[in-house]
Amino acid sequence: MKSFQVAAKQRHFTIMLLAILGVASAILYGYALWLKDLRVQTLRFEWVFFALFFLYILSAWQVLQDKAPYARWVLPLIFGFALIFRGMLIFSQPTLSDDMYRYVWDGRVQAQGINPYLYPPNAPDLAPLRDGAIWPSINRKGVVTIYPAGAQLAFAAIWRIWPDQVHWFQAIMTLGDLIAAALLCFLLRSLGRSPRLVLVYLWNPLVVFEIAHSAHIDGWVLPFLVGAWLARQKGRDALMGLLLGIATALKLYPVLLLPVLWRVLDKEGRIRPAWVTPVTFLAGFLLPYLPYLSIGPRMIGFLPGYFHEQFNFLLTAPIFYWVFQAGGQPEWVIALLIAVVLGMIYLTFLFHPAIDAETALRRCIWPIGAFLLLTDNLFPWYLLWLVPLLAVFLPRRQVNESQVDLAWRLLHTSWSGWWLFSGLVALSYTFFINVSTNFVAIYIQFIPLYEFLLIDLGRWLKNKFQQDHKWRLT
Repeated sequence: MKSFQVAAKQRHFTIMLLAILGVASAILYGYALWLKDLRVQTLRFEWVFFALFFLYILSAWQVLQDKAPYARWVLPLIFGFALIFRGMLIFSQPTLSDDMYRYVWDGRVQAQGINPYLYPPNAPDLAPLRDGAIWPSINRKGVVTIYPAGAQLAFAAIWRIWPDQVHWFQAIMTLGDLIAAALLCFLLRSLGRSPRLVLVYLWNPLVVFEIAHSAHIDGWVLPFLVGAWLARQKGRDALMGLLLGIATALKLYPVLLLPVLWRVLDKEGRIRPAWVTPVTFLAGFLLPYLPYLSIGPRMIGFLPGYFHEQFNFLLTAPIFYWVFQAGGQPEWVIALLIAVVLGMIYLTFLFHPAIDAETALRRCIWPIGAFLLLTDNLFPWYLLWLVPLLAVFLPRRQVNESQVDLAWRLLHTSWSGWWLFSGLVALSYTFFINVSTNFVAIYIQFIPLYEFLLIDLGRWLKNKFQQDHKWRLT
């Protein structure tokens, strides 16, 4: 009876604390809405963002360390506030990023029966489509679109339902974000974790701003990506490949996870690759390109030009400087470095296949992390596909574990470094103040992450040494 009363008090405390933190966060999101142009109000936005991230850390800590039995009203509370946060920002004017205006433009172009890969926005052929609302905010008016065919089909479909409506695009991207959260709940349950951990994803201000405010297409990449993880957990190889292929057709980066998620061991532990996975992946990725085949290789759009852009990077900065001083092309050297590192990761996993789905999902952090650390063009929304994994793999309180022990584990895992980085990456928006790189902001972003990675590496090496030493003694 006493234990039941204690558990009831813990549940009530969790609900009350999350409600207080949710209300405080909603007030801050309301203030962000009142600021209007977040790029003009960059410093105020940074203060709001990091105040939100602090409240978010407190909220996440509560669900990570709370051992009270599951209460059915906690999850609706989490989703309820997530809807409030997003609902407010849907009515903001996207200013942190202008990508969404290109989405609207590509949808408008296709509505006129024109292939979006054919002309850049400033082409004379498209002059009759220019207006005073969307056209002025489009970025890179002199180049064709970079977005792959799946994204183009989405832009065309969204535009036709409500033409040229910015907030409609924001709402649709937010819908995908919420579907991803619902699928993440199923994934957490399937892995034996509490669905309450979805808060780590839903209340992360990076996710809220980059999808509800900026309306990045990642909002629809995430449900297909999380769905692919869930399919991997359920052993549905064909479905996993298809969903991952569709995610890649929306935005290319999910292809990096195919070698990691591809199941090569059968139920008896024998190496028998499920060939249906790459087949369905190719179907999901290539079929959306059929409507655009008429212009041939030009379907790759601005992608080659993208590799010549640099933004917010640190680890490869010395390489970039040395190659540039030598008269070479540093962007291609860095691209080659990324390819080599990814190749080494994939080969390692090929010779040491994942023994189960959870291991395969955990290994996704390797290609994601390699890309994020080595790329010379890192915008905040590039971290969005990492956040659902944080909900799954951040350390959570175990039975008979104290809060101090949990805090110690959080301070000694690289997952916490990535978690912190998902907040600190917002400092890159300070570059817009003087339209220049702020190296102090770069150091503050990256140095804590590297420290967590080194601490985790040291812990791993220590454990391996102890295991090897014990083996020799026996």
